[in-house]
Order: sequence, then C-alpha cells, then structure tokens
Amino acid sequence: MQGDDAAWLPAGPLLPARFLSRPNRFLIVAERHGRRVLAACRDPGRLEGLLVPGVELRLLPVRRAGRRTAYDVALVRAGRAWTSLVPVLANRVLEAAIAAGEAPGLRAARVVGREVKRGGSRFDFLLAHRGRRVLTEVKSAGLVVDGRALFPDAPTLRGARQVRELTTHVRRGGAGLLVFVVQRSDARSVAPHRAIDPGFADALAEARRAGVRLLAFNCQVSPGGCRLRDRIPVLR
Repeated sequence: MQGDDAAWLPAGPLLPARFLSRPNRFLIVAERHGRRVLAACRDPGRLEGLLVPGVELRLLPVRRAGRRTAYDVALVRAGRAWTSLVPVLANRVLEAAIAAGEAPGLRAARVVGREVKRGGSRFDFLLAHRGRRVLTEVKSAGLVVDGRALFPDAPTLRGARQVRELTTHVRRGGAGLLVFVVQRSDARSVAPHRAIDPGFADALAEARRAGVRLLAFNCQVSPGGCRLRDRIPVLR
C-alpha cells in the first residue's frame, strides 16, 4: 500500500526495550537502558512464541494520572518482522485503508457506523458497499506458524458469539463480513486455531456455509507505523 493516508503512525516516538517477563496478561516487565520498567500489554492473548526473554520491544510512552505504568507495549520483534501488540490498531488500519480506497475487496466501501449493536453483540463497523449495508467485525491476529496466521491464540467466547450473531444476521437476509487483520508481514494465509478454540473454529465454518464473507490481510509494520499490505486467503 502506497498512500500515506492508509498508514497509522504512533502518537509519539517508540522507545527500544527488551522483554523480561509477563506477570499477568496485562503487564510486561521490560529492560530499558539497564533499568527494569513496567509496561501495559493491550493484547490479552497468550502471545506464545512472541514474548520470549530478551526479545526486542518498542514501547510507547504514556502520561496519564493514576496509571501504574509509564508505557504501552506497541511492537515485538518476530524474526525479521515486527508484530503489533495493539489489537485496536487493526480497526484503525483497516478503516484508513478503506478511506484511501486501498483495501482489496472493499474498494468503494464506506464506514457508515461504528460499534453497531446487533442481537447480544457489538460489531466494529457498518459498511456501505455495493448497494448494501454490511455488518462487519474485525479480528486482530498475531500468531503466525510457518506462514499461517492462527486465530485465536487464546479461547474467545466473545469472538465465537459474534461470529454466530453474524451468521444469524446473514440468514435473516442481511450482509455480514468478518475481517482478519494480521498485524505482521510474514503471514500468507489465515486459519482458525482449532486446537486452541474449537468453538470458534466451528462457528467460523458455519458462518462460511451461511454466506458470511471472510476477508484477511497482512500488514507492513515498523516503528514508524502500520499499514494494510496484502489480501491473503482464509483457510478452512
């Protein structure tokens, strides 16, 4: 993707650090200039294979009254590639690419609603595309094994419920879309991680049969920003 408006840039410089430990899902201990610092982790997944002792991180300084930590973890190095650990960034990157006309399969789409409630779930977007209103959910993926992104990397009852709600919406005559945004560049496909969450895998298979549209993209990620890159297949 070439358009500057399709890129997300951090709200300040990202600072180098090294991963030491993760006491819980939301807290990371890192080393910076020989000092131990605490950083918030916005990705609640297991992040296995990513957060290993000594791996390179990039931290975003955050100044907010009452915070325990002075940083958010933004990126982790995965081999030669960077991986974003900010799940909400997937929505921003996709929306920027749609606005720039640089989201393959969604050209000429427009975002006409956000945080849209249907049934017992909220969905990220309502898109106008090809004369229809398309209820859209975005899932951020970061686990990649041999070029295949696997989602989820931890059980997600909420995710399975949203997929089932999309399926119901489509069966009632609506249009539904599930988008996987892999926030790293080395993914060549996406597949459900059945070993981790068979319920999500089953819900995804049923959604496909019902006519829920599935799209997936990888991203170009660096300390300078993140942008949608290539459309990749969603495997069964």
